[in-house]
Amino acid sequence: MWVATLVAVIGLLSVGAITQFTGYRMGGSITIPVLAVYCLKNFVMLPVFVLSGAAAYVGLWLLRRRTLIFGRDELIATMVIGTAVPVVTLFFILQLGLEVGVVAFLGSILPGLEAYNYHRIKPEYRRNDLLASVGLFVTLTALGWVLVSNGFARQFGTLTPPVLFSSTADVAIYKGVAVPIDPESVILPREIVAGLFAGGLVLSERLRDRFGVRVGIIGAVLLAIYALASYWLVILYVLLLALSFGFIQFSNYLTLRYGRVLLGVTVAVAIFASVSLTFVLPIERGLSAFFTAILAGVGAYNAHASAPFERRLVVPLQIVVFVPALIVARLFSVPQSRGFPQELTLPVLGIAAVLWVAALGIAYWYTVSPPSEADVLSASVLSEGGET
Repeated sequence: MWVATLVAVIGLLSVGAITQFTGYRMGGSITIPVLAVYCLKNFVMLPVFVLSGAAAYVGLWLLRRRTLIFGRDELIATMVIGTAVPVVTLFFILQLGLEVGVVAFLGSILPGLEAYNYHRIKPEYRRNDLLASVGLFVTLTALGWVLVSNGFARQFGTLTPPVLFSSTADVAIYKGVAVPIDPESVILPREIVAGLFAGGLVLSERLRDRFGVRVGIIGAVLLAIYALASYWLVILYVLLLALSFGFIQFSNYLTLRYGRVLLGVTVAVAIFASVSLTFVLPIERGLSAFFTAILAGVGAYNAHASAPFERRLVVPLQIVVFVPALIVARLFSVPQSRGFPQELTLPVLGIAAVLWVAALGIAYWYTVSPPSEADVLSASVLSEGGET
């Protein structure tokens, strides 16, 4: 895990520095560093990512020419297009008998994120932005390649839960330095993971439209999947979320940094802190802890970017997405020894229902229901008192 952390932290801080001094978007704050770790873990992700990013970019270009799509809808459109291509491609690869881990499916949101960011750049700056992104990606990949070596494997391969030293990491297998530790077992079938992400995306966007709060696109769903592996990952998320939120508030107060720079630095701090916490918490799934840290950093930024009144709704609305995702995931999987819930008994379902209703009730209690479009139109002076 320490190699993946080092690559990601250096990448996140580099993206922040480049963005601060040049204004380049670099495909998003987390895209290039996470992609470098992905490609070292699974080589097939690079061509899949390039193909998906190109498809998402062209798809958004066509939508902007043919429709009135704008704003948040552009991001969702590119995410859907960019996700569809890798999911279909990876399923096809699986039919050929080639092994592709679930980690590849978890990264399917990156192409859409990259395409959306490049569309927001002025045409005259896209070439330099792309060249800077490619240069950073090559540098980070080379760094990870050098660190995953026989000398480091003997001394530090098992210092932290293995990610790039594991027997499922392509870079470790190719260089013959995989450590003799059982790989992380599959939590859910890939088809169910893809379905949960789609359902979580729809629910998160509905909640955002209704309450105007950034819930996170797949964060709560991914955390629900991890809960089946170990409840310690949920505890890790809570700890890192609190730590990251405190850091981002303090950092913004002292430095006045904001936006993509602040997001990247916060995620870097969360990832670094997760490595430290793996020494004191019984966490064995290094890759899961790595992504839990990313979720916590992004979640803390979403809370920070929300208005103070709406900020109190972030956690309740995450629970609204987390609870049904956990129940559905449990229906199609057997939790591991430290996962929860072990059984879907009537009391467990009752507690889940009460928790879900309470979280949603808190959100409604703190907000005012907006009037319907029909009511706004009927009250408008332009409608002459009736609908048109």
